[in-house]
Amino acid sequence: MPSKIAPKLRTTGGSQSLERGLDILEMIEAEGSDIGVREIARRLALGPAIVQRLVSSLAARGYIEKSAETARYRLGSRSLALGANGGHGPDYLVVARRELERLARDHRLNGFVAVLRGSRAVYLLAVQADGPVTIKVSPGNEMPLHSTAGGKVLLASLADDEARNLLGRGRLTAITPQTMTDPTALAALLTKVRRQGYATVSEENIPGVLSIGAPIRDRAGRVVAALSVAFPKYLDAGLTLQSIRPLVTDAAAKVSRMMGWQP
Repeated sequence: MPSKIAPKLRTTGGSQSLERGLDILEMIEAEGSDIGVREIARRLALGPAIVQRLVSSLAARGYIEKSAETARYRLGSRSLALGANGGHGPDYLVVARRELERLARDHRLNGFVAVLRGSRAVYLLAVQADGPVTIKVSPGNEMPLHSTAGGKVLLASLADDEARNLLGRGRLTAITPQTMTDPTALAALLTKVRRQGYATVSEENIPGVLSIGAPIRDRAGRVVAALSVAFPKYLDAGLTLQSIRPLVTDAAAKVSRMMGWQP
């Protein structure tokens, strides 16, 4: 049953708007599903117009976001990124971080977890390996969908028409000479990604860097995030997409099982 949060006592000397904004964030986090302005207003005993102004400000900064399907609000990428960076994000991120740290330590792989938010993919975790090549991204940064392994995993979680709508109808941006820019070819690749359960990228996003990603699934089998790693092409003869694949798919499967997914 959704949690019902009662209005809180205001601290003296504080900012009323700030406290109300924090109340809204805490309510949305506790809700566990999308929630509308009128329901927030009712629970906090505030006028809908006041709540609308507050949620608009929070949404403009990325702390919450409005669902296109329900027109209701949920936590945004910035809130999720802050939670992940501080170790207090969704439970699966704790397991994901542990897996990525192991891959970084044992295999010198840079690791990431990203989620799809609207038409954007957003990093929630980034674990850098101790190696000659550092891929500098931070939680909250956006990632390209069509040129990264994690992005392709997230695209493959959608129906073909949804993926095409996100990508647009024209040719895709060529980030490197190896980037796949033909939407039709990418759509065919996404079918393969769904079938095999992972995506690979060879120098499509960063010259000289290879990447492989796999889906993190919830109890119902829905893809909630993508776990991926990246490494330099010429760092070690023993590091190849083929040799790394089971490491990545096993790590993603371990996180998924923690969420209740049964293969």
